[in-house]
Amino acid sequence: MHRGLHCILLAAVALALSGCEAHVPVWRLKAQQTLAQLERDGVPQSHPDDFMSVVSVLQNGERLLKIAEEEEEADEQYRLAYQKGIVLEMEAAFHRAQLKEEARQQEILRQILLAEQERQRREAEELQHKQARARNDQMPVRKQPTGGHDERNSQPPSHTVRRGETLPQVAARAEIYNDAALWPLIYRANRDQIKDPYQLWPGQILKIPRGFGKDDAIEARKQAIRRGR
Repeated sequence: MHRGLHCILLAAVALALSGCEAHVPVWRLKAQQTLAQLERDGVPQSHPDDFMSVVSVLQNGERLLKIAEEEEEADEQYRLAYQKGIVLEMEAAFHRAQLKEEARQQEILRQILLAEQERQRREAEELQHKQARARNDQMPVRKQPTGGHDERNSQPPSHTVRRGETLPQVAARAEIYNDAALWPLIYRANRDQIKDPYQLWPGQILKIPRGFGKDDAIEARKQAIRRGR
């Protein structure tokens, strides 16, 4: 009876030992999942050398596990691959954020340049119209304002935003300032409804400051240049 019980206990111990030998290292799956995430995020293209370093450590763990059957050493390599992968993912995320910010700044500068080109184009067209009228007329004819009307009074005190417009584009309009670089004047007058001068909403009614001085215009242009960098 006792000898039979002893045999059963020995069999249980042998079964437990065989189960331990089939145990998969705990860091292996985490390392593999981290490597897969790096691939999905495009890290092999943005950080090829660092990515291959993680792959090399993971492969070393595979060799230790399958060839040498050194589970503890293999698990240490998996843990190292996982840690290196996490650090690389943070570096890659920071790099992606930098690229996104650079692209945003370049788009802002492009918008300013486009608005300035549009202003110059309108000025050139206006000059051509004036020259054409001068050639067609024998002598310049200047209409006197009637009823106390002043041409400056036709300048609108407000502007309704159109789809796709930015503050530089609004400021560049002939009836506004005819100068894209003066957009900070409009921005300061409408801070209660504008967070980003390059993100306006169709239908917004913006107050258009009039009667500002030369110093105000100079300061506005300086601010436009700073925001465009």
